[in-house]
Amino acid sequence: MRYLGLLPLLTLAQDTLRVVAYNLLFYGSTGPFCDAGCKEQNLKKIFNYTRPHLIGINEISPNPLWFRRILDSVLNVGGVSYWRSSIYGNVAGGNLVSAVFYDSRRLGWLGQQLITTQGNLRDIYAYHFYYKDPTLRPGSDTLYLVVIVPHLKAGNSSSDAQQRRRACEDIRRYVQNLPSPRKFVIQMGDHNFYTASEAGYQELRQVLIDPGPTGDWSGNSAFAYFHTQSTRLAYLPDDGIGGGLNDRFDFIFFSPACTSQTEKLRYVPGSFKVIGQDGQHFGQAINAAPLPTGYPSDLIEALYTMSDHLPVYAEFALAVTPAVSLTFTAKRPEIFYRVGEGYLYITAQEPLRLRLVDVMGKVWADLMVESATPYHINVPPGVYFLQEGEGSLVGKVFVP
Repeated sequence: MRYLGLLPLLTLAQDTLRVVAYNLLFYGSTGPFCDAGCKEQNLKKIFNYTRPHLIGINEISPNPLWFRRILDSVLNVGGVSYWRSSIYGNVAGGNLVSAVFYDSRRLGWLGQQLITTQGNLRDIYAYHFYYKDPTLRPGSDTLYLVVIVPHLKAGNSSSDAQQRRRACEDIRRYVQNLPSPRKFVIQMGDHNFYTASEAGYQELRQVLIDPGPTGDWSGNSAFAYFHTQSTRLAYLPDDGIGGGLNDRFDFIFFSPACTSQTEKLRYVPGSFKVIGQDGQHFGQAINAAPLPTGYPSDLIEALYTMSDHLPVYAEFALAVTPAVSLTFTAKRPEIFYRVGEGYLYITAQEPLRLRLVDVMGKVWADLMVESATPYHINVPPGVYFLQEGEGSLVGKVFVP
């Protein structure tokens, strides 16, 4: 084979983990206003818009069949088959349960641990994952992620706040006692906090960071951009709350380690947002005219019909070991590739023909790569050569 004059450049490749937390409002047990089938159609619109990799969900009816239905009717549809869920658990015997759903291409499951039943109200679990960095080898520094999806006690009485505080104390102790490799924690869900001065919120802030504003956000228009309940002004026949958007109940917290630019998992500054919220609907329904700017009208209607909560969203950068970028001489385009478990991604700055050949000379792909278009090639594990045209070597690739 003829080698082109190549200048190899090592660049730090990054993956982005998109995270969504959402209270589904009695999914599996709502009345005729919006039954499970209706919710599932709305969820597909909402998740198609947010395109998450990790989803924390509150308010699922207490039956594992509803976990399966979310997978089969919402997430693993249209040829998709990589979504998985946490294990059903309901030690408290509550009428609502929480769960986590994850993209198994990026995250591997390690297990879950019960943190507290909140005095037999609702279970709170810690879900343990590892990031599927395809370049890691045994003995290397695996990236672990701990995800907590609480649904804390609702209500604005002192006893409600005390029950939230006790649950948050249990969470705080659990996080403090995690072994050092489990330093990356994301906590998301319906916390029912009315103010940042609440004891439960202060407990969490000892070990976790809130990317949103602190203050007395309940009924305060100064925090309108971060209010998540209620999407409705009127009380609809699904037992949801009305009153318009005036409370900040839904949060995504993360551990301090996620703020360091040298860490492998990092919160993307400014990425936290309330989906559908434009800050101009304080005390109003989410679909009140004029509709929130920057969002499709069908998404706003789905959010209104789906739940009395709005979903919250954040992004986390996942640093992986360097991928290879090869720069051609003689004004040839740059080619970038990344490998995963049984697949290869290829992009190029300019159109060109590329072939993927194994060590025995078998051609696994022969394609015209269009400019800036990613190509996904499924191949068995092994060593491969990227060629331009029919012979010029671009690079050597190991697929695990």
